[in-house]
Amino acid sequence: MSKLAINGGSKAVTIAAEEQWTPPCDEIRNVIDEKINAGKLSGDWEDTYFKFEDEFAAYTGAKNCLAFNEGTFSLWAAYLGIGLKPGDEVIVPSYTWIASISPALYIGARPVFCEVEKGKLVADPADIRKRITPKTKAIVVVHIHGNVANMDEIMEIARENNLYVVEDCSHCHGAEWNGKKAGTIGHIGCFSMQGDFITGKALPAGEGGMIITNDDDLYNKIVFYTQINRPLKAGEQLDEKYKRFYPANLGVKFRAHPFALCIARVMLKYLDYRNDQKRSYRQKMNEALSGIPGIITISEYEKARAGGFYGGMQMLYDATAYDNLPKERFLEAIKAEGVDMSYRDYDALHMTPLFQEGYDIYGNGQGAICGDYIGYKNGDLPVTESTWANLMGMPVFTNEPAGYAEQVIEAFRKVSENYKELL
Repeated sequence: MSKLAINGGSKAVTIAAEEQWTPPCDEIRNVIDEKINAGKLSGDWEDTYFKFEDEFAAYTGAKNCLAFNEGTFSLWAAYLGIGLKPGDEVIVPSYTWIASISPALYIGARPVFCEVEKGKLVADPADIRKRITPKTKAIVVVHIHGNVANMDEIMEIARENNLYVVEDCSHCHGAEWNGKKAGTIGHIGCFSMQGDFITGKALPAGEGGMIITNDDDLYNKIVFYTQINRPLKAGEQLDEKYKRFYPANLGVKFRAHPFALCIARVMLKYLDYRNDQKRSYRQKMNEALSGIPGIITISEYEKARAGGFYGGMQMLYDATAYDNLPKERFLEAIKAEGVDMSYRDYDALHMTPLFQEGYDIYGNGQGAICGDYIGYKNGDLPVTESTWANLMGMPVFTNEPAGYAEQVIEAFRKVSENYKELL
C-alpha cells in the first residue's frame, strides 16, 4: 500500500461512495397519488399547505411558518418583510451561494461582504461590527454546510445597532444554537427544499422553501407581499392595516407546489434520524482526519449543533505540512486513491466578476452595484480568500457503505506518509 495509486500503486479505497439509506419513495408516491386522484393539483390549503407549515413550525418551535416555491424566494420574501429598500446595505459573508444576497440586488440594496471565522466557515462577528454603516439594514447569517454561526454575538450586534437578522438556513435544517433550532434566533429564518433525496437539501422537495418567524407583524407583511389569495388559517387574525387589501394583497404568488409539500411532509419524519446519523459520521471522520498532518477539520462552537449538512463535510488543507505541495496536487493523489472529494465549495462572492466589476441590472444607472459602486478586489477579505483557497470537501452519509470510512482514512494516511512522491 506504500506506493501511491497516482504513481501506479493499488487504490486504498475499493468501496463505492454510495449512500445506503433508502428514501421513502413508496410513502411519497402514495401521498401524491391521493392528491392526483382527488384532483388537488393546486391550492389544497387545509390538507397540504397548512399541515406542512404547522408541522415545520412545531418542529422548529417557531410561531409562524410560510411555504414558498424556492429557498431563494423565501429570502426575497424576508427582505421584503423587513422593509429592505434601495440604498440599504446588507452584511453577508462572502463565502456563500449567490442566492443568499441576490434578491437584495433586485430590491436595490447593496451587499457588504464580511469575513468568515478562521476554521469555522461562518460569518465573523468581529468583522461584521467593522462593516456597519448608517445605511446598514440587516445582517444575513449563513449557516453554511450545516455549521452554525455565533448567534449570541450576532444578535447582540443587531440589538446594539437596531438591525434585522435574517438566518439563511438552506444548508442546516435541524441544526441548533444553545438548544434552539436554527432559524428561530434571528428575526426570520429562511430555508430551501431544493434537490433530491440523497444529494439535495436535508428536507428535499425537488424545489421549495419556507420562512419561519416569531414576529407576527413580519409574518403579516410577508403574506401581504408574496401570497395572493391565501386564506386565513383557523383562528388566524389578519392585521387591520392589511384587511382592506385581502385576499388579493399585492397580487404576487411565491407559493409552493402542493406536491412539493407532500414530499416535504414525509421527509420531515426522517430529518432527525438522518441528521443524527450524519452528525455521527462527520464526528468519526473529523476525529480520524484531525490526526493527519496538514488536514484541519472545521470546528464548531460549544453551543452549536450542526445539522442538514448540505454540501457534505469540509476541511482545510495546510500546504506547509507537505513542503508547500499545492492543494490541487494533494487532491489529485487523494482522488486517485478512490476517495470521493467532489463535494461542493462555493466561490467567494467578492472575488466573482459580478461583485468585483459591478453590473447595471436595470440599465439606468440606479442599481445597487453600479454608479458609485466601488467593487471588490482580491485581497479585500484575506481570511475568506485563504479559507476558500484551502477548502476541500467530501460526502457525509445517513447510512455509510460498510468499510468506506476506514478506507478513506487509510487513503489520507497513505498520501500523507508518501507525499514526497508528489513533489
